Amino acid sequence: MSKAEPAVAARADDTFAVGQVLPLEHAPPVRGLRALAALVEGDIPAAAAERLRDPRIPAEQWPQVLKREVAMTLGWAARRIRARATGAAGPPPAWHGRGRVLVLLPAHGLAVHALRRALPFALCGLPTAVAGHERDRDAVAEVLAALRDLTGLTPAQLSPAADAAPRAVRAAVPDDLVVLTGNPRTAETVRRESPALVLGATGGCTVLVGADPEQARRTAALLREHDRPGSCTRLHSWRVVPGSCAGGPGAPEPLGAVHPSAVYRLGAAPDRPIGTEDGYVVLPCDASGAVGTLTGFARDPLHRWPGDFLV
Repeated sequence: MSKAEPAVAARADDTFAVGQVLPLEHAPPVRGLRALAALVEGDIPAAAAERLRDPRIPAEQWPQVLKREVAMTLGWAARRIRARATGAAGPPPAWHGRGRVLVLLPAHGLAVHALRRALPFALCGLPTAVAGHERDRDAVAEVLAALRDLTGLTPAQLSPAADAAPRAVRAAVPDDLVVLTGNPRTAETVRRESPALVLGATGGCTVLVGADPEQARRTAALLREHDRPGSCTRLHSWRVVPGSCAGGPGAPEPLGAVHPSAVYRLGAAPDRPIGTEDGYVVLPCDASGAVGTLTGFARDPLHRWPGDFLV
């Protein structure tokens, strides 16, 4: 690594260890793993996939997107069970696991965000309620019903919040956990309103990094073809490392000012996260813009979400 290159933390086991939110004593049951494995090994029923479909994603692409999310969830569950069985010691969990979980969804990507931010807690046996924008109440209920049908969970384990999000936040108690996907201002408001522990995934974009400026420029153009309004995966800028920013003149903005959901690194090994830079996860990306793994995505050094598939 060049001395001119921004420091990227070494890939320490603790950075991408499971159990960063919930103690390992809470583990998905074997039947939960079997349900997920059956979905990965076979085909997700078309009717269920349609109930979960993100309208921003073309219908022909959605089954593949959904299966990848389920496969990542299965991988997380297996790692969690293995860590518990082997007594692996990771970083102390952010929450003790003695209360209920309230998950607040953004206005888009309801199924993907429910899969990543709510389903892991429900699979571990924590009563998990989910709330979105009030206009999305019926859509959230449909997504959760479809997830229950696919995984065998019950309404006691995974259900829509009984109240609108603001009231549900205020009704939480100190032993509870609130997991929020949104912007930093919303996370600050929720933290003021709720006595519960609040963890937020509040990054709003991605940053592409590469050593070859022409390759970075081409890959950035491909990523922008798939940008979706309001998505936390939209490309903010690309930069050459070592060197100066290429999405505009001069030195690149500090990552803390950009506040991305992830940094994509061109040319890295495709199957594992690389590390962190300034507290933000660095994930491998190929020349076509495909990200090799989603483990650690949405790591938030401001509002303490450790990253997806690390609960």
